[in-house]
Amino acid sequence: MMLGYLLILLGCALLTFGVVYFGQRAFPKTPDVVEDLIYRTLPQTQCAQCGYPGCRPYAAAVASGEAINRCPPGGEALIQTLADLLNRPASPLASELKPIPVPLIARIQESNCIGCMLCIKACPVDAIIGSQNLMHTVIESECTGCELCLPPCPVDCIDLIEANNPCTVALRPESDEACIFCGDCVTACPKSLTPQHLFHAFDQPERSAELSLSDCIECTLCDQVCPSELPLTESFKRMKANHQLVAQAAEIAEATEQRFLRRETRIQTAAATLKVRPKPKDALALIAQIKGGSGS
Repeated sequence: MMLGYLLILLGCALLTFGVVYFGQRAFPKTPDVVEDLIYRTLPQTQCAQCGYPGCRPYAAAVASGEAINRCPPGGEALIQTLADLLNRPASPLASELKPIPVPLIARIQESNCIGCMLCIKACPVDAIIGSQNLMHTVIESECTGCELCLPPCPVDCIDLIEANNPCTVALRPESDEACIFCGDCVTACPKSLTPQHLFHAFDQPERSAELSLSDCIECTLCDQVCPSELPLTESFKRMKANHQLVAQAAEIAEATEQRFLRRETRIQTAAATLKVRPKPKDALALIAQIKGGSGS
């Protein structure tokens, strides 16, 4: 009887193990969704000013409870975005961190550069090019202004300058009257859109995409029939421009992330394949051993 019970317990244990094992194979562990959302929200400068070696480690830390006010490049706007995303209170940038009011990029004083390559090794996104003992230069379109190239420069020939970024987010046009939802603009629209709803989705990119903002041909017919004389067409133009800026920023962040990851992979590969030279005393001992063996 006891043997039968033991066999039943063993069978249950094997069944449980099988279910867990094949369940893990069939349903692999999904990545941390919250961490990934935070990571995609960060500016991808990989500057380490937050105290973590890159944006991904900081995103993981924030997902685990770290403060959301440790990213100088993101500034107050990022803090507010993270606060809304994580339902946490917004707070000013950490007091020990230096705020960055405008985007910065590095520029090398090429006449003073000695070609030491120390800045190239320090750049986390491969935005500096040059060769040993030759002049280096910064690829300004790829520089994130992280400042990591400044400390290793032995001749202090790198400056931080304001990035040439004339594109700014457009604000909603001012209007004296409010939309009364009369529906006249809907009737007038040749693309069967709902301009009155689009107008109220100015700061809601997802909502405006659902309402097919991109299909608007800016014909101004909605303006002509609006009894409140709302700047509908001008609003739609600015919304499109803002969406384009957001898309460009996302593309730049993605490209920066990929350069950072390629650099990290390259460094790890080099470290794994590096042949460590023996210490001088070990080398002398090895030479003596070889000489002693050949003499005998």
